[in-house]
Amino acid sequence: MSVSLLMSLAVLYLTIATPKFDSTVDILIDLRQAELFRQQNTSTDAQVLNAIVESQTEILRSNTTALAAIRRIGPTVEKELNEKGFLQSLFGSAFSIFDTGKPFTPEQAELSSAEKLMLLYSVKRVGITNIIEVSVRTPYAERSARYANAIADGFIADQLEAKYETTRRGRSWLEGRLSELRDQATAADRAVQDYKAKTNIVDTDKGLMSERQVGDLNASLIVAQAKTAEAKARYDRIKDIVNRNITDGSVTDSTQNLVIVRLRQQYFDSAKREADITSKYGVNHVAAANARAEMAEIQRSLRSEFNRIAEAYSSDYEVALAGEISIKKRLDGLVADAGISNQSRVELRSLESSSQTYRSLYESFLQKYTQAVQDQSFPISEARVVSSAKPPLRKAWPKGLVILGLAIVGGTAIGLMLALLRELVRSSVRTPQAVEQVTGLPCIAIVPRVETFKSLRDVLPRFFVAIGLRQHVISKEMLVDAVMHPLSGTAEAMQEVKMLLERPSGRSAGCRVIGMISAISGEGKTMISSNIAHYLALSGRKVLLLDYDLRYPSLTRALAPKAKVGLLETIDTGILQGVTTIQARGAKLQILPTVMEEQVEHTSDVLRSPNNVALLKTLRSSYDFIIVDYPPALDFSDVRGTDELIDEYLMVVGFDRPSKRDLAECISRDRFDTSRVLGVIFNRADPNRHTKQRSRIGRYMPWNSQSMEPYPVNTMDSS
Repeated sequence: MSVSLLMSLAVLYLTIATPKFDSTVDILIDLRQAELFRQQNTSTDAQVLNAIVESQTEILRSNTTALAAIRRIGPTVEKELNEKGFLQSLFGSAFSIFDTGKPFTPEQAELSSAEKLMLLYSVKRVGITNIIEVSVRTPYAERSARYANAIADGFIADQLEAKYETTRRGRSWLEGRLSELRDQATAADRAVQDYKAKTNIVDTDKGLMSERQVGDLNASLIVAQAKTAEAKARYDRIKDIVNRNITDGSVTDSTQNLVIVRLRQQYFDSAKREADITSKYGVNHVAAANARAEMAEIQRSLRSEFNRIAEAYSSDYEVALAGEISIKKRLDGLVADAGISNQSRVELRSLESSSQTYRSLYESFLQKYTQAVQDQSFPISEARVVSSAKPPLRKAWPKGLVILGLAIVGGTAIGLMLALLRELVRSSVRTPQAVEQVTGLPCIAIVPRVETFKSLRDVLPRFFVAIGLRQHVISKEMLVDAVMHPLSGTAEAMQEVKMLLERPSGRSAGCRVIGMISAISGEGKTMISSNIAHYLALSGRKVLLLDYDLRYPSLTRALAPKAKVGLLETIDTGILQGVTTIQARGAKLQILPTVMEEQVEHTSDVLRSPNNVALLKTLRSSYDFIIVDYPPALDFSDVRGTDELIDEYLMVVGFDRPSKRDLAECISRDRFDTSRVLGVIFNRADPNRHTKQRSRIGRYMPWNSQSMEPYPVNTMDSS
């Protein structure tokens, strides 16, 4: 039923639903595109890039993008978005009561259109790529493509505008910051110069003047000391030569002095001549003596020349020493002055450091300002359209096969869930297996439901009973269904019960008294009692029906409605009276009715009375089977009160009638001797729940087959 309902709704929906068309535009987030015009390219790792793409996806879902798209679509967008389909037109009046009725301002109307547009499109990232897919669904193919392209263009334009606005704000802030840093750098530089002028610090390209002078004097002192040492060494050497009267001594200038060179040459010539003369003429020769005199004169000239050189070297040494002393004095003075100015130089370095810091900050911000101006002049967005939207060729929704498939699956699922819920909620027994599990008794027969609603004449009495206008009377057709319809399921079930009852019993060799019991009322116990009795009588057995339901004798009212006397009168007088013979299609049996003119009190005492015990003993000798119809065992104690009068019991359990708790309580409260219960008859079984058995035996005996034979009933009284 649920499948049929959902299928009908699906067909109705497919008939009246407005077709929808999907159009898709793909947007690529490419960070390299904006880096082409940057001076410094920055690398972006995968995690940051993933966060950027997800952020762009959320921006596409925002109302900012929707507003930008609304402005690009044009003035017709409000009218297009307010168009209603068939279902919206049908139910629109029902939702109009929630409308505030206040007119929209242009800004509110634009925002309302943006909210409606946001309901028409979806945004998703394509896998793990940098592509974002925007899909628009509207009733028109061209409109879907136009809206999708407008959303993409609006998104890119908004990105450019956002970058431009960010750059403009950054540039404005940088301009103010640059002006402030420029003033601070100028003030710091001016403070350095003022301090230098105040402390008489002269700065050059190579550093401070005082530092440069100290360095120069230090270098000059080193040179002067070297010159002094060299002059001192020459002077000491020449002085040694003069003091030792060495005429052939050598100093640095002697090799370059022409006088010394000439005198030495003359001396060598005279010495050679004197040696030659002495070797030829002897030492005392006049020429040798003259030569030696000449050599002595030359030596005096050499000593005189060396003394002159020594005086020159002494003068050079004194000059060099005086220069060294002068340079050293000047250097000592500058060093003393530098020690005094060290305190001032510490403050100067602090001022210079502050000035340099402000200058570096100014240059850094100036570079950023220049970069910001360049970025503003190149409006490049990271997003670009990869695939623009085109009008789709076929509708995206509704899809007939999908809707029908979902209806079938959904209907089946709902049906299964309802069935499962019904089974879980219901505590009644609905299968023979459940009956056996609760009672612990075997199920000996399954009686199908007997339908008696053939015409309006059959329905009206049930209706009057339901509304309380008349008492419930069991249909006569139900009480004789087994014999009137021998091919029915009831007849087959009675056949199984009959074979069970015809088996030898160890409790009674003659007549067998069978008590028909049920846990609660309405389980069909009376109907089963009548059908068993009729079926046994049809086989030639002598059968008596006893109606022991002294509160509501439904068996008597159905089979012997005209009886005047019966069981109660027999018990009162001790004389059997009111036995009625009934006949249905050859089945002839008797019934001892229960005729009630007023409510009977203490029914269990009446049934346990000696007259009733004696009556039952008398009846045993006249019948093969006595079928006793009892009231509900769980509600009344009549069954327990007459337990010793009954040979065996048959328990009737109606389909979906008693709860498991009622059955278990009926068994556990010792209402009757359960050891004498032959079994359970499962009544009113749903044929649809036993299709397997019906399919097996259907070719032999169709269940609930009807016979056109009339229902003859003959009655006669016997004493």
